[in-house]
Amino acid sequence: MEHTAFDADTRAEFARAVASVLAESAREGKAKPTLASIARASKGGKLPTLSTSTISAWKKGGRIPAEWSVLESFLTALEEAAALPRGKFDRQHWKRLYKEAKDTPPPTQSARIATLFVRDADPLELKVHRARTTGTGNAVPDYVPRDIDAPVRTALSRISDGGGVLLLVGASTAGKTRCAYEAMTSVLPDHLLIVPRHVTEIPDAVTEAVRADRAGTRCVLWLNDMEQFLGLGGLSLHDIRVLRSAGTVILGTMRSRIRQDLPSNELIRLAEEFEVPRLWSPQELQRAREQLRSNRDQRLRLALDQAEDFGVAETLATGPQLWRELCGASVVNGNPRGAALVWAAIDLSLAGLIEPLPLDLLKELHEEYLPGRNKQLIGPEPFDEALSWASRPRDAMTRLLIPEGDGLRAFDYLLDAHLRDRGPSPELIPERIWERALSLGSRRHQRFSVALAAHANDRMDVGRRALLPLTEVRDVDALRTLGLLCERSDRQEAARWLQLAIDAGDVLALRLMGNLHFRGQDREAASDWYWKAAEAGDEVSQSYYNEPRVHSSPIPEELQPPAAPVSDFEDEEEDWDGDRYYGPSGRTLHVLQAALEIAADMAYDQLEEIGDRRINLREKYAFIFSDLPVLTWRMDARWRRQFVRCFDDLASDIGAGKWPTPTCTGEEMALHIAVQHASSMVTDEPELVAPWVEDIPAHHDDWDWDLCLDVLLEDTDVLFLYEPWSQGIEDSDNFVNQHLGIANLEAEDWFEPFRSNKARDPERGFRR
Repeated sequence: MEHTAFDADTRAEFARAVASVLAESAREGKAKPTLASIARASKGGKLPTLSTSTISAWKKGGRIPAEWSVLESFLTALEEAAALPRGKFDRQHWKRLYKEAKDTPPPTQSARIATLFVRDADPLELKVHRARTTGTGNAVPDYVPRDIDAPVRTALSRISDGGGVLLLVGASTAGKTRCAYEAMTSVLPDHLLIVPRHVTEIPDAVTEAVRADRAGTRCVLWLNDMEQFLGLGGLSLHDIRVLRSAGTVILGTMRSRIRQDLPSNELIRLAEEFEVPRLWSPQELQRAREQLRSNRDQRLRLALDQAEDFGVAETLATGPQLWRELCGASVVNGNPRGAALVWAAIDLSLAGLIEPLPLDLLKELHEEYLPGRNKQLIGPEPFDEALSWASRPRDAMTRLLIPEGDGLRAFDYLLDAHLRDRGPSPELIPERIWERALSLGSRRHQRFSVALAAHANDRMDVGRRALLPLTEVRDVDALRTLGLLCERSDRQEAARWLQLAIDAGDVLALRLMGNLHFRGQDREAASDWYWKAAEAGDEVSQSYYNEPRVHSSPIPEELQPPAAPVSDFEDEEEDWDGDRYYGPSGRTLHVLQAALEIAADMAYDQLEEIGDRRINLREKYAFIFSDLPVLTWRMDARWRRQFVRCFDDLASDIGAGKWPTPTCTGEEMALHIAVQHASSMVTDEPELVAPWVEDIPAHHDDWDWDLCLDVLLEDTDVLFLYEPWSQGIEDSDNFVNQHLGIANLEAEDWFEPFRSNKARDPERGFRR
């Protein structure tokens, strides 16, 4: 972490170049880039995503990028974060510098006390808990704002000039260190950060703070696990007074149980304390879910799955530690029997027995998980000792085996880690485990759980055995589920099970049969099944027939556009004029504006009538809202009002002489609907449209609605929401979503701007 006296080598030159380009961007850019803003700007593109710790390490010379594409991502993200022109930084120059640096060994770091500017701080070096590292090398998940952030940052701002002590207290892995780091980098980015590694460095830290103050620089003294720097040889009352006189901010963290034993310490007495809860509030969990929809971090998803029992930060931080402990336990003088108990619980859970497992069952099966043919050679510990080790809480509340009711269950992170390492497969779970799962999972819901687990591991033989007893009594859900699970291995068998479900009166099976034919490339048969499903009341199929489409009827004579100039049909390379207008014509835009305004007025009227009520096509058709995809039919009046404003915003663009280019998913959908109605008005109501456009010159591109959509939209991903076969595509975990790189299709995300620099004024209000 500390500053290093670099040798005159190319690796040092690379580090200086990174620092220089950051400084240049801060001077010349329209926005001042930070490590966090650069990391955010690197997301969502074709190039690798960066972390703040990665960029920080480059700048300090400790590392260089693993490959050129990572460095190119940095330059591109830096240009965006600083609002500089694309290509501002010479890529060829950086390629040469990178190639030379890659062949140079890293420098040796000095032993001086660590000092650097807060904005360059690496969270891992400040002891933020490491989570499971992703494929991009990021071991620190994106920060989810905590409820405590605002008061902590307010207090930090208040003492930023005059100095003071701020202490965050909480259980281990509650997130206190990360909260302190994020507050510090947000409020005090230009402070000098002093990080003593040991209590013996406290005198040097105090000296450095005084020196910096005399040079006009304010400091932050970072004391993670503050108790290490108290007591004999630690911060004395004199040191504290000197630091406060120098305007130094002392920012520390401490575990709750240790804080309780230090009530009379001088530094603690002076500190402004904040408690960081282990369990997250509903508001914090909602922010985490919103973040998950955009960044698809599976570590966060797992943490949210455990949020009712464990803190999100706790799961993120403790899971890897428990996993490493489990993987290293099956050795002589280790805990091989305890590990065997945990492995048995993991496999039983992965086989579908997700309820707490009886201890007798684990005792019966765990011997098979002891390593080697001669189980006694490894010297397994006594059973009681093994059970105590497996179910003992570590520093936090989590443990390998969690007592629940009359049984035990494996900590879910371990299941995820096991699947990550080996992946689902027919060989993942031993045969005896499957047999026990089938014999024990005799209740209806257990049979479904085992069948789904079998399907995930390509064991449809097990899946059939789990569900066949239910099909014998014509259980519709079992018939439908077998139809779904068999599709991958046998489409004819899948159709047979779905037909049996349809014969038993299952409406959903009608749509699933349509999906089966759609994936089999039989669009005509698929459409027939979707129509049957819609008639039977399946809302997804009903929504499918409301998808907005351009009307392709012939243009009435009075609105016929003139013929295109002859040159437009000649060789493009010879006749293309770079100044030629390409886009929707004036008359097209004028009618589109009218369609947007009419749609807004009608929607506002409908909103007054339906309010928060859910859309139901059988009871009442509520135009515009009934024409939206089915996932929006549950949204409330507030959401609907925001959607109606999308029509007004696009109409205002045209009125201001601009193209109506959507800035969010809601506006994309509004444009599709408006184009449908505009095209319909031109073909069906020429007597209405003709007076509107009589003063606007005709153009050969008039009423070219496909051109209009091509020019104004980046893509048509939002229309996937209507397709019965793609239901669930809005979920970031959906395969098609990930394959196509789709974002912001969840209804809650429809009004999130695609690009922050083109976002509309959030204070613009509503017309009605």
